[in-house]
Amino acid sequence: MFIRTCAVALAAVIALTLPSGSVAAQTAVAKAQTLTQAMHRRIVEVRFDGAPLDVIAKLLTRVDLFDPTIQQVRFDHSQSVTPGAMGVGSRRICVFTDGRELVEPLIVYDPPRAYAYTVDADASTMALPVREIVLFYEFADDGSGTLVTIHAFYDPKIPGTGPVIEPVLTGTLRRTFQTATEIFGGEYIGDRKP
Repeated sequence: MFIRTCAVALAAVIALTLPSGSVAAQTAVAKAQTLTQAMHRRIVEVRFDGAPLDVIAKLLTRVDLFDPTIQQVRFDHSQSVTPGAMGVGSRRICVFTDGRELVEPLIVYDPPRAYAYTVDADASTMALPVREIVLFYEFADDGSGTLVTIHAFYDPKIPGTGPVIEPVLTGTLRRTFQTATEIFGGEYIGDRKP
């Protein structure tokens, strides 16, 4: 319920980051209606070799290949809008090398254009220093591969800790996607504040 009630603020934030009137902006605003009002903290841009559907499959299901702290990725589709199959409500469960789990429900699933997920803190055994986090991925075929734009939204659990948390999470995003381009082929373009 909280996710749906907070959509207006996020829709505005995403709309401001995209060219006005573009199909991407319209799509992002529509998808934002299912997300959160956490602050837009980072935009990461990456280009991968391969078509958007292939890139989506790799990034969504093979995190264990490009994040050395994750040993296994599994999915629970019991809450998916398409029961038994990948869709909004599917839960990605990342199992870390120390056994802790991070449960990430999909809140947008629109291949080949976009997907987004949040973290279910109650179902996870790994704690994060944020009270809410959403990663929103947009995919575009650029003729020679797939341009991926990742929008990171999060708010610290403890007010005032943003200056400490932001560099750590930014560094994690940067390393994760640099490694993903090395593994899957492509290039890390960069990251910036919105």
